[in-house]
Amino acid sequence: MTALVAAVAVTAGVTGTANAAPAADPVPYTVVSGSTNGVIKGAPIAPQKAAAQLRADAEKRGAFYESPVSAMPGALSGNGSSQAEMPTTPAGAWLDDCLASTEATTPKGRVYNRFNWCQEVRYRADFTEIVDGEPVHRGTSYLTFQGAGIGYNDKRATRVFWRVKPGSVSYNWGLFDYFAPRRMPLAVGVECSQSSVSCTVSKGAATMEWQQWANFGWTHWDVFGHESGATSLNNPDKVSFTGWFFTLDSSNAKYKAPRTQTQPIGIRCDSATYFNIGTKRYPYACIYSGALPFLTYNAADGSNGQVARHIRDAQSAPDTTYPKEWHPKKIPGKWAANAGERAEPLHRVDRDGQFGRSNENWKRSACGQNTTVGNPWAPYYTPTTGLPATTAPDQQCDEYPFGSTWEGAADPDHDFSVRWVDKSHNASAGYRLLEFYVNDRILRYEPNFLGGTPSGPSADPFWVNIN
Repeated sequence: MTALVAAVAVTAGVTGTANAAPAADPVPYTVVSGSTNGVIKGAPIAPQKAAAQLRADAEKRGAFYESPVSAMPGALSGNGSSQAEMPTTPAGAWLDDCLASTEATTPKGRVYNRFNWCQEVRYRADFTEIVDGEPVHRGTSYLTFQGAGIGYNDKRATRVFWRVKPGSVSYNWGLFDYFAPRRMPLAVGVECSQSSVSCTVSKGAATMEWQQWANFGWTHWDVFGHESGATSLNNPDKVSFTGWFFTLDSSNAKYKAPRTQTQPIGIRCDSATYFNIGTKRYPYACIYSGALPFLTYNAADGSNGQVARHIRDAQSAPDTTYPKEWHPKKIPGKWAANAGERAEPLHRVDRDGQFGRSNENWKRSACGQNTTVGNPWAPYYTPTTGLPATTAPDQQCDEYPFGSTWEGAADPDHDFSVRWVDKSHNASAGYRLLEFYVNDRILRYEPNFLGGTPSGPSADPFWVNIN
């Protein structure tokens, strides 16, 4: 695979004395060296606390991503639906794009979307030898490694990949020893940030010489997030949060380098049974929890642009929409890159559940009569404030926020909008929303009917963007 991120060239065999201090890092990367990242494996993270912390951290870092338009991101695991098995290498256009980003070179890498993660950072190993009871620096070896992650959609697991970036290995041992650095063992592994109650890894570390890793390619592990880590009482989807990190250890009987651990990468695992498109079902999954999603519609789209324009007006000019209110309308869900312009998020609920049905009833109170089919909303309709009747054929009453959200028409803390649109546009936009829910593993919030900001392990915020 071709190199994906351009790096400043590293000159092998830079001169230096055998006991010189370690040289300065030669490339502008995040460098990991001798770090143990402070991880102390302990009890499972309380899902409610973890969900709140992850959202706050993502918003602070500005970690958002636009949902893919079609197909679940990454390769799909085999779940009896004639889908491809999880790959043994992460090659693909998504990986090229992910590794080409600046964020990939940061300590936590980049959450490309909820099923895909990547990273490219520099590893530095400073080797010492004990001479007369004192450690003497003998040399420094460098490599750039690439990591990738693909979440499963049929088990509570993610596959984690690691390789040395081709052409990135260099040795700064001077004239002391040519062969020793190339033959040093390097053990690379993946470990969980919590105890085995929450998380386990499929196998141990892989060990080869540095010169072998330089030409080996990808290796991988599966990280499992167990239902036993789902500790909250109100947690029907058995949501758990955990994390994993890479370990790198390069030492032998003569030369020692500090063991290194990268920063933990967060994953969220669940056993929700309601994710399906047609006959394809996805009852388990682990996703990367370090970024928040937004869904995009295009106002010029010939298949659902009428719905997109309705959402745009509801978000940006709510007081021009129906139903009319005596107060300035407040409609949530608008995505904006600038935090000050971004509205409060939306949260998915069960459209056929009690709260979804309540949204439907409130919507009917605002939808006028379609005279081509009679008034389907009587006796709910309120003519003094509601949407005027239409005589156009094949029209449906569209609502925003969506009827499948906590912030829908029945939400006492927000307002809503309705508009006539072609039923084909309504159907297309609805299917796009369903794809988004499945592709991005948007959990259903379990509302308490008391209003307020949704919280808890199933509170899964998202936004809507209109181009």
